[in-house]
Amino acid sequence: MHRRSVECLGYLRDDGLWEVEARLVDTKPYPRQDRYRGEQQPGDPVHDIRLRLAVDETFLIHEAGTTMQSTPYPSCLDVEGILQRLVGERIGKGWRDTVRHKIGRLETCTHLQELLGPAVTTLFQTVSSSKDPESRGALERSHEATKPPFFVGGCYSWRLDGPVVAEMFPQFATGPKPQS
Repeated sequence: MHRRSVECLGYLRDDGLWEVEARLVDTKPYPRQDRYRGEQQPGDPVHDIRLRLAVDETFLIHEAGTTMQSTPYPSCLDVEGILQRLVGERIGKGWRDTVRHKIGRLETCTHLQELLGPAVTTLFQTVSSSKDPESRGALERSHEATKPPFFVGGCYSWRLDGPVVAEMFPQFATGPKPQS
């Protein structure tokens, strides 16, 4: 009865910033009458919402933008500029609280707010690739690191007391050291 598709693409730009483009598309498999857009055919988007974030290597947001190609209500377009409030903020610990503080629940589209989650996750995956696509980034030089990369301590597998950190970044591990 409903299909939601989310696609996120991460890029390294020529200017050295990291960028993510995220898109959310909701469709219905049946024709329907839309109050504001008239007759809608199967597959016509209920929502077609895109966001773009550009960050530096410290995850400081330099650019943010939204495009709403298809929305169920004309007033949805009123929030297209809302992500500008995030420019100058840093994605990291406390990120969700920052978003809630900068953008009130009734000041934005729920779907746009939801799209920030996979967009930011995609940014983390993109930046972890390093600026050299032939390299494995931080993982290649793991034993040389003097401070933990952003992903260490960020999830179950990368927890400080877990076996992955003990093996790959032993200098930051708080758990048992791996057997040789």
